[in-house]
Amino acid sequence: MTTWQVATVTGATMETPTARSIWLSVPGFPGASAGQHIDIRLTAPDGYSASRSYSLSDVREGDTVAVSVEELDDGEVSPFLVRDLEIGEQVEIAGPIGGHFVWSPTSPGTARPIQLVAGGSGIAPLMAMVRLRETAAPDATFRLLYSARSPEHVYYRDEFAALAAHRRLPVDWFYTRSAPPDSTRPPGRITHEEFLASVIPVENHPLIYLCGANEFVEMLGEWLVDAGYPTTSIRIERYLAA
Repeated sequence: MTTWQVATVTGATMETPTARSIWLSVPGFPGASAGQHIDIRLTAPDGYSASRSYSLSDVREGDTVAVSVEELDDGEVSPFLVRDLEIGEQVEIAGPIGGHFVWSPTSPGTARPIQLVAGGSGIAPLMAMVRLRETAAPDATFRLLYSARSPEHVYYRDEFAALAAHRRLPVDWFYTRSAPPDSTRPPGRITHEEFLASVIPVENHPLIYLCGANEFVEMLGEWLVDAGYPTTSIRIERYLAA
């Protein structure tokens, strides 16, 4: 049986024109691992309720966590979370949920280099890992490949700029629809050659976290296996419309 807790919105910021990060305070929340998700339930005055799953994008504060929500035109929950939910209001949450896609600074694989691969809003759980790395395991080696529609659709732009300025996170950027003026690569989907040239080489034995739309992660996962990366070193999370 699902156990629901009341969460209070303590902060929110628009990441892109259609995506918003929301911080939730949950008294008694047990804490979460980077890579886990929660369910959020909304209930209308007439009693109708709807719930959807959202990856946690910040787990550093214990009983205060964040989700980053992409608004979908036909979504039942996401439009309200992105456009209408206000600071001080409450929602119900359940979780944390998930164990196969987590990264912990105390896990046995911490000494291995970590390759993060994100497509669109799939960056959310990976950002939880990046943020936790900065506070709990600053010596861990991380690299990120991020595919987005355009610069305007990149989440956490200010944080990525700060990480780059301090040489804390190498990022390989790929834009599918429009690219920034200083880009040397025309917009378009990432190719097999580009992908394998950008990820940590197989001989360095990276642990790979891959998150995005189903078609995106299936394709890149197959490329990794074909290139000799062990399936035990590849962790995949797919996001669904919500």
